Amino acid sequence: MHMRSGRRGRGAWWGAVAIGGSIALVLSGAPLSAQASSLAAETIVCPGVADRLPEIPAAAQDEVDRDLASLETQIQEANNRLADSQGEGGPNFVQNAILRPLADKRAATLDRIAIAIGRSAERPGNLAALATCRLSESGGNGTTSSPSPSPAPDDNATSPPPAQDGAQRIVCPGVADQLPEIPAAAQDEVDRNLALLETQIQEANNRLADSQGEGGPNFVQNAILRPLSDKRAATLDRIAIAISRSAERPDNLAALAPCSLDDAGAPAPDPGTGSPSPQPTDGQNDDGQNGGDQSEEEIAAAIGPSAEDFIDIRQVARTRQPQARGNGSRGVFVSDCGTNEEEHRNTDNLINAPGVVNAAQHLHDYVGNVSADAFSTNESLAASDTTCRNKADQTTYFWPVLRVRGPNDEPGAPEVDKNNIGTPVRASVARLEYRGNPTSPVTAAPRFLRLNFGDAKAVTNGPANARPVWTCTGFTDRITDKYPICPSGSRVTRIFDMPSCWDGQNIDSANHRDHLVFPDDNGACPSGTKAVPQLRMTLIYNNLPNTRPNGTDVPFAVDSFASERHSPITDHVGAIGVISDQLMETIVQCINNGRRC
Repeated sequence: MHMRSGRRGRGAWWGAVAIGGSIALVLSGAPLSAQASSLAAETIVCPGVADRLPEIPAAAQDEVDRDLASLETQIQEANNRLADSQGEGGPNFVQNAILRPLADKRAATLDRIAIAIGRSAERPGNLAALATCRLSESGGNGTTSSPSPSPAPDDNATSPPPAQDGAQRIVCPGVADQLPEIPAAAQDEVDRNLALLETQIQEANNRLADSQGEGGPNFVQNAILRPLSDKRAATLDRIAIAISRSAERPDNLAALAPCSLDDAGAPAPDPGTGSPSPQPTDGQNDDGQNGGDQSEEEIAAAIGPSAEDFIDIRQVARTRQPQARGNGSRGVFVSDCGTNEEEHRNTDNLINAPGVVNAAQHLHDYVGNVSADAFSTNESLAASDTTCRNKADQTTYFWPVLRVRGPNDEPGAPEVDKNNIGTPVRASVARLEYRGNPTSPVTAAPRFLRLNFGDAKAVTNGPANARPVWTCTGFTDRITDKYPICPSGSRVTRIFDMPSCWDGQNIDSANHRDHLVFPDDNGACPSGTKAVPQLRMTLIYNNLPNTRPNGTDVPFAVDSFASERHSPITDHVGAIGVISDQLMETIVQCINNGRRC
């Protein structure tokens, strides 16, 4: 096997040099004045990685190089945060707000390096120990090695017209001139998304102008800049996907998502990116003290949801369900896989972000395959045990947990971060059914087919992929996209009808959706696709409080990304089908013969 050396001659610790008896990070390409201003400051030093790697396979070299560069960027960003936050927080602020998040980011990046190498050679097992960084000791000495130069400021940054009277404005990196040649087939979609980027900036500037004087010192960062960055990231990803369908996917767009304020009072930008330095998302320092003058009500509102996200189920209109006709398939096959009595939970997303720890940033419950996590492969899933009674069903079925709001006083209750608060509850019933198609027989689904339902970032991305899933027992003909308030004796229910029209070729696609789409309103599959057994996942909860919400005092909410405010429209599920050929044939026959199995 042809290998290229991955050694770059760096010492065991990098990023620190001794100047004038103290330690300072020297950023290559940074102005001398900026370097001099930090001479007396502590800096963060991290273990070197490049010189700890084995020989890197040629096939992995580019990916490893990108991840090594990402490690250096992470150190730069952490040192910027350290410099900007002098005097903030309590005694544990640096550890909790800077060093620990940096270690988490490095751990994920080091995992990606190990995975890339492991595809073609023996996976290195010593990288996890390199994740933890520390503060330099005053007067200490470090190995001189400058991180890669910061990118030059974007001279083509997108910015609105100059504001009058010195008002703050939001400016963002330009995108159009950073794109490669756009394939003709992608041009319209790219143009639409470029226009959307401009609209997002204008909306953010309108919000900035309308909110003068609101909130605490972190209000602009948390309520405007960070949500804008999330929206831009999603739009930039759609641009990359559109281009990748006909040409090589551009991999430089994610760096263009963060924006900044253009005046001296703005949050300090990271060098060369225009990205404001990270701030706590909940208005609190990690020592538990409220930051600035943000009230508890403001913090709760930023986290979400509120009473407006709930509805009495009796006020929801009934939903018409397509009826099987003619050649329709009416059978149902049930797979009993329990309700996660084993407490198999993690914050990974093995479909959308394989190999990345904590990619979901919220907690998922699992039934079926007992080994599912970020590092699962088709081979590992096929070799694993299952909680399903029929051991030929090794599918991994997963969904975000619901949490009962209020003090999280359950000992050992898993928490993702301060955004996901409350006690996670397990569904009392998890019903897994494979169903037919109203207009045609079904054919066998391929093994390892990826199934996605909903959009965990529907607030940021818009509702295009969001679908209503909420109802109550006794009212399942009424489906809503809000949290249901159920009458006495009725229980909160989530119903997920997965896409079931397969393209006949692929088990996955670039956006994890195009290979398996939904039937139309009459239940028919689009031209060029074929109906496969439709997975319906029904989750019923006996143990949720049935109290009416009051403002931000709500009884329960779904786990979500911080940017999504626990909105009910972000509910989603996923599955990777690992069903034996023999069992799949049994399922198909059961459905097409109109039986319940």
